[in-house]
Amino acid sequence: MIKYWSLFLVSFKQAWNKKANLSGLLFFLFILLFIYNRLWEVIAADSFTSGLNRTFIWYLLFAEMIILSNPKIDRILFDDIISGTMAYYINKPISFFFMRYVEAVGTMSVSFFVMGGFGTLITLLFTGKPPFEWWQFPIIFIMCYLSSCINIIMYTAIGMCTLWLASIRTLAMAIERLAFTLGGAIFPLSIYPEWFINIAQWTPFYSFYYLTIKLVYDFSFSNLFHAIFLNMFWILLVGSFIALSYHKLTKRINIYGG
Repeated sequence: MIKYWSLFLVSFKQAWNKKANLSGLLFFLFILLFIYNRLWEVIAADSFTSGLNRTFIWYLLFAEMIILSNPKIDRILFDDIISGTMAYYINKPISFFFMRYVEAVGTMSVSFFVMGGFGTLITLLFTGKPPFEWWQFPIIFIMCYLSSCINIIMYTAIGMCTLWLASIRTLAMAIERLAFTLGGAIFPLSIYPEWFINIAQWTPFYSFYYLTIKLVYDFSFSNLFHAIFLNMFWILLVGSFIALSYHKLTKRINIYGG
């Protein structure tokens, strides 16, 4: 565990030192929050619904914290497998999978916490008051951080698809678009038709994104435990796919020499 903790710290420090990347990320987040805040203000005024922008801007903030903090581990794994770098680590006293995962979590943590602090201040400036109680904020924040960690697991599974695909870029783009729609990463699923929500419930995006971020405007312990239970189910399913893929990959390396 000390080895993995050291890898996490190294990755965290490297991401923290990339001030230009963080500045660009915060600028993009600010523009996104500003545009959608104005959008929901106009919609609320036309529909005579007060507080609409307050609810959806806080929802958008936490959604973007999960989406934008993704370190693109799928591309890293693709390069590792194609170039044969993975074969170098296969007999080392450290798990290649956990090494890359911990590094990705370290990178993600910097983006997540920086966006969380900056985004909270900006959203408070725009809305004045959150749609939740402040004692609920740490719970929502932790749940969204865990969803970001789960998001890395999902993109790890995409990276492992390199075993069967010549390129995973299209698959990763498709998954990202599905996260925006079926996961409600931009607009809450509650504004969609019932038939669309019924379809989304059968996908991992529903629990990874929507059920977690939904706590922002519909916090309850029943919703919290529902999100935790479904997330655990999908972690087990996606994790099993990764384990099988990793076993197949190591077997192929042992037979063909990388």
